[in-house]
Amino acid sequence: MNYSEALNYIHTIPKFRRPLGNANLKRLLAALGNPQKKLKFIHIAGTNGKGSCAAMTASILAAAGYKTGMYTSPYIDIFNERIQINGALISNDDLAAYTERVKAAMNENDAQVSEFAFITAAAMLYFYEKQCDFVVLEAGLGGRLDATNVIDSSLVSVLMSISLDHMQYLGDTVSEIAEEKCGIIKENGTVVSYPNDDVMGVIKSACEKKHARLTAAEKPQICGGGFIYKGEKYGLSLKGLYQPMNAAVVLEIIGALRSMGYKIDINAVRYGLLHTSWQARFEYIAENVIIDGGHNIDGIHALKNSLSALGKDIILVMAMMRDKSYDVCIADIAPIAKEVIASQLDFERCLEAEEIKKICITVNTPCEVIKDVKTAAKTALSHAGDNDIVCFCGSLYLAGEARKLFHGGQV
Repeated sequence: MNYSEALNYIHTIPKFRRPLGNANLKRLLAALGNPQKKLKFIHIAGTNGKGSCAAMTASILAAAGYKTGMYTSPYIDIFNERIQINGALISNDDLAAYTERVKAAMNENDAQVSEFAFITAAAMLYFYEKQCDFVVLEAGLGGRLDATNVIDSSLVSVLMSISLDHMQYLGDTVSEIAEEKCGIIKENGTVVSYPNDDVMGVIKSACEKKHARLTAAEKPQICGGGFIYKGEKYGLSLKGLYQPMNAAVVLEIIGALRSMGYKIDINAVRYGLLHTSWQARFEYIAENVIIDGGHNIDGIHALKNSLSALGKDIILVMAMMRDKSYDVCIADIAPIAKEVIASQLDFERCLEAEEIKKICITVNTPCEVIKDVKTAAKTALSHAGDNDIVCFCGSLYLAGEARKLFHGGQV
């Protein structure tokens, strides 16, 4: 099996498989020697900020001299981004080899799993055989039934910002969603949480039931080039007003690991925060072009605040998925723009660009429909003045398309 064959095979695996839960994944991992039982995890769930938290945590641990695996989803440019060690993506050859091994074990043991569970199994085996000291593990969907929750224990269970998203799977209220995400908390474990004021009662209750120790991050003070947390100033490579709060959670994770005896000095922390790279989160891909993958109301609202703080005129290029709360998201961010260009992606789930325009009209924001992303990008740039910012937003898929266009010199 080569790299192309591996990717084709992975994408033929069903997104969801019954029965729900991790029984088949456990059987598959047992056939592979239970690599997940031999690894040390920082397990991260939440609605927003999971990827940024994972990237900052992994960057600090690598700077401290630890071989650190990171498992995230989705990817922006290439599939290999989902499985990394010390910032290096899994190679094409390794991805093909591990896919072939996991496929064989799945078929030989009648342990049919979903696409995400399959990738999770391959990542666990890869991280174990590459002898990782830590694995920073980002949950995919929810927590309790997520494939990443196949692990028996974690050094730290992390709950990032929790809000409404994936309601068709996780519940109709923030409290119900929080309960699902609290499913990653382990008996007698250590938990670090984003402030999560609206659902802190749910989190505290879940910790009490599992006899877990809870630390909630405090709100940092934002300053030029970074932030101040508990009297210490830190630089931060990730942009956006929301990143210092994510970084505060990371600092509490590092504090928890230190309390367990792991050596992570302040220089590693500072270096890691200053050298974290994470795509499509208020990422500048050109001097006046930002991409952001926020796709729910909290993510969109955070993006709006960060764009407003720039003090510049904004042109938005937007595309969204129909299964998101697109109406409230568009109505929230469109008023800060002098113009919105409504675009569309070639996905069945994608919202029609005309629907974006209808919502923009209701909030008195000029909107032009240009469905082709490349043409939309060129039009936005042609409309932008010297002091304007063009922002691609509403979907990680749109952010990925924009990134490819700009890095490929196509606009």
